[in-house]
Amino acid sequence: MYLQESAINDTITATEKAREAISEMIASFWTQAPYIVIGVIVFGAFVIAASVVKRVIKATVTRAKYDDMLGSLIGRLAYYATLIIGFFVSAVVVFPGMEPGDLLTGLGIGSVALGFAFKDVLQNLFAGFLILLYRPFRIGDLIEVDDYKGIVEEISVRATKLKTLDNERVVVPNSELYMNSVVVFTAFDDRRTRVAIGVGYGEDPDHARTVIQKTLDKMDGLLKDPAPNVRFTDFGDSSVNLEMLFWTASDQSSTRSAVDIVIAAVKKALDSEGIEIPFPQRVVEMKKSEAAAG
Repeated sequence: MYLQESAINDTITATEKAREAISEMIASFWTQAPYIVIGVIVFGAFVIAASVVKRVIKATVTRAKYDDMLGSLIGRLAYYATLIIGFFVSAVVVFPGMEPGDLLTGLGIGSVALGFAFKDVLQNLFAGFLILLYRPFRIGDLIEVDDYKGIVEEISVRATKLKTLDNERVVVPNSELYMNSVVVFTAFDDRRTRVAIGVGYGEDPDHARTVIQKTLDKMDGLLKDPAPNVRFTDFGDSSVNLEMLFWTASDQSSTRSAVDIVIAAVKKALDSEGIEIPFPQRVVEMKKSEAAAG
């Protein structure tokens, strides 16, 4: 009987404490409610300000004739920075006893932790920012990095998207593009192309070069300035080798088309002059051993 009464008393006591705690929480909430409302209003004002800052920065960068994506990136960074500042200001308004130094300390510790956790992300972010700022290549350029060659389609915060010549997409992290060597084929309006060819050892080399040079000079699609050029390069196994050098527009379509018509036209010109383009030949000598000869 005594144990039952004790349990009932404990239950009543716990219930009363719970009611007191709830009452204190409600009272604290109503006491804190004005600060919460003001904090929400302050944060809302920062959200509006962040949107305005983002639009202004983007418009300013565009007027400065920088890449539109650079303006978008800087505007996005400014937007989130403004929101973070607004969050901490709102926190101080909601909790008046909180010291700004405590917020800065927490921000510093959190920044270090986030830095380690998102090292690669931040590295790609800043690399993308620098690429957009200094513009070593632009959207539409044909570039080659490592084993990938393609047209730049998009430069985002994390990576750059390439469209290969075989219509495939390659996503390259910005840090790799910024840290490694990149070949930009369309950096200039014109580009030189080299095509190798060989003529037989029995042919007159000066005559062969003259025939090829005249063929190149008459061809459409090749630039006249700089003019096409033909030069000897080395002695091959079966031929004296030459190199045809000519200039075209730097886009891939122009260079591929030029190589196609140059090879066909030079082959016809040499055939019409009876100049041989030899295929690789090897001479194999068979010797009998002395034992077999005896």
